[in-house]
Amino acid sequence: MATPTDAASAVPEQENRVTLRDPIRESEERANQARIKRLTEAFNVFDQESNNTIPSSELGTVVRSLGLVPTEGELQDILSEMSDDSNPESIHLERFLNVMNTILKDRRYQGEPESKILRAFQVLDTQNNGYLSEDEFRNYLCKEGEPFNDEEFQDFMTIALDDETNHKCTYKDFVQHLVVEDND
Repeated sequence: MATPTDAASAVPEQENRVTLRDPIRESEERANQARIKRLTEAFNVFDQESNNTIPSSELGTVVRSLGLVPTEGELQDILSEMSDDSNPESIHLERFLNVMNTILKDRRYQGEPESKILRAFQVLDTQNNGYLSEDEFRNYLCKEGEPFNDEEFQDFMTIALDDETNHKCTYKDFVQHLVVEDND
């Protein structure tokens, strides 16, 4: 005759288990879904033919539209991760999502806070007058670090210089144009 203990042991082990929620995993999954949605929306703005591809030449614009600020060298590294040897002129949505999701998750290429950018301008302002001239910018942007070419420099100066201050950049005002809001 079967005892109550025997009956309980006859029930498959799986039915005895209680499934517990994992709030950390659920939170990570929600964050992942939000990143994928954000990335897909940004990608789709540049997918002019609605075929889940964008021109490789648009990658920098898409990445920067997400509030990321990689250097040109870093952008080339990202592009090489996404490139498809059979069609190097285009980036497919699936590859974009895989690479960019990891980048966002790892918080790579994030912009700097306003206070840090302002401090950098103050260091460059050796006269401590609250602005930088076009010549000072040319020296710093075209000769130091990752130098701007002439077109990049002119584009930058169009934004940076204030006509009301005799073509000088009052950097306290300008920093507001450089700071990228974190959307996460």
